Amino acid sequence: MYSLLPKQQFSQRRNALMQWMGADSIAILPAAPQYIRNRDADYRYRQDSDFYYLSGFAEPEAVLCLIPNRPLGEVVLFCRERDKERELWDGYRAGLEGAIELY
Repeated sequence: MYSLLPKQQFSQRRNALMQWMGADSIAILPAAPQYIRNRDADYRYRQDSDFYYLSGFAEPEAVLCLIPNRPLGEVVLFCRERDKERELWDGYRAGLEGAIELY
């Protein structure tokens, strides 16, 4: 899954937030949890609105960190690695390389 918006738009949103934040601050935004419907099915996943607004990343088990006190500001996205076996059951995962390329 990827966003239809250009990744520059998300970058501008993150930069605007980091300019508003103080130099001695950090923002840690977790992705929305995935809810289990029953033993072998999950509810359809919906990303947290704030997380998606800043990252465009729509996968669960991710964390976005904004660190404005670095020389150029820093954005760190922690996400799940690609796992072909789990992708058969759960669907596509961007993984580390996909997150860098798409988000």
